[in-house]
Amino acid sequence: MSSTHIPHIPGQKRVPLRTKVTWGFGGLADNFMFNTLTALGTLVYVQHFGLSPALAGMALAFPRLIDAFTDPWIGNLSDNLKTKYGRRRPLMFFGVIACALLLPLLWTPMGAETAQNPWFSNIPFFYIVTIGSLLAVAYTLFVVPYTALGFELTPNYDERTRVIVWRMYIGLIGSVSAGWLFRLAAADTFPNLGEGAFWVTVGVAVIVLISGLIPTFGCKEDLEIETQEPIKLLPAIKYTMTNKPFVILFIAYVTIIVALFSAQSIAPLLMLHYVFNGSEKAIGDFTGWFTTLAVGLSYGSMFFIGYLSTRFNKRSAMLVGLCFVLLGTILNFFAIDPRWPWALYVVGGITFIGMQGCWLMIDSMVADVCDDDELETGRRREGMFSSVKGFALKAAQGITFGLGGYMATAAGYDPQVVDASGLDEATAVKMKALLIGFQSLGLVLAIFLMWFYPISRQRAEETQRLLEAKAGKDT
Repeated sequence: MSSTHIPHIPGQKRVPLRTKVTWGFGGLADNFMFNTLTALGTLVYVQHFGLSPALAGMALAFPRLIDAFTDPWIGNLSDNLKTKYGRRRPLMFFGVIACALLLPLLWTPMGAETAQNPWFSNIPFFYIVTIGSLLAVAYTLFVVPYTALGFELTPNYDERTRVIVWRMYIGLIGSVSAGWLFRLAAADTFPNLGEGAFWVTVGVAVIVLISGLIPTFGCKEDLEIETQEPIKLLPAIKYTMTNKPFVILFIAYVTIIVALFSAQSIAPLLMLHYVFNGSEKAIGDFTGWFTTLAVGLSYGSMFFIGYLSTRFNKRSAMLVGLCFVLLGTILNFFAIDPRWPWALYVVGGITFIGMQGCWLMIDSMVADVCDDDELETGRRREGMFSSVKGFALKAAQGITFGLGGYMATAAGYDPQVVDASGLDEATAVKMKALLIGFQSLGLVLAIFLMWFYPISRQRAEETQRLLEAKAGKDT
């Protein structure tokens, strides 16, 4: 594939701190958009609205799966868009506005009296699927061009990591806050859990709106790249999914997400009814403190894994991070026990040392893949690579919402029996075994795949040299 115009290498070798911080605020909006439904969804829909775990998992899964297929279209639109405000920022603006409006509506389903009906006559189920799908598309309108904008800020191998880390520095505030959302929603201030979830999410929507608009208006784009020839969606997908480094990264990323996020629908039920004996306030306190610990150690993870990436390379740093996550995951089998809930903090600490650094490496690696792609295609296509990564995240999350609910049901979890007599030991052990066995297998596969990731520091720097020579020759 060739192009009549070769865009110049975008960005600066060193990005000003002000630009890093301004762009990083979008990470706060991203974290709240993504984590609010995860933090509240299963428990609110099962405990308050009365859906079965399997049906709640399906209701949360469908919007992610539907939206996953809109990601490549929005990514390609972002790469090809030509406006006086840039390719990315107009889409970011409309996406963040829509998200702020839709978030509180997640907790206002109609027809609650049909919550125990089969799916085809279950009004709350269809309501959640509809609002969730609209929210997921709005999230994509913001996060795909936002991520692509960050990839474009610098071509430098290590500076990319130093830019992307600001998304996580600021965004993790959203993560720690999301960990307390259920505790706030379950507070005695509100008459019930549904009302609490609604008003807590109104506050979240205000934060999303402000933090999402900061990079939308505060970051500038290089309009010269808009002069490149547009490319249709199917050829764009073809060239993206035939880039060998990206394919390896894509499969590994999907594997990690499916493995780790399979806990979304089953772990809250296991923790609530097994470890904390059905106490909503106890699990709310635990989730808040556990997330606070996670965020604190995540900053350490970014420094640790980031240091390894600059000392060696990104692939080596990623492998070290995955090994920490795998060790913590295996130890969870022993830590999830009502006799010693403190062990969850210890084991979680091991996991968190590696986890956030892995997310940092993946984003930084995708930015390097964009250079590899430009050398091959002559185009800057950060939007498409960002969107396919988003597709992987949402498709995998959709699968795991449904999978987690299914695992709970397959292990023998019955909400009516649990409400009447609690969660028995045998069912809890089956739930643990299914969850941790599945997670561990996925992480081992991801480690195997990342071993073959081919873009080293030397290859990335050589690609930059060739692109600079090519751009100078064209000029």
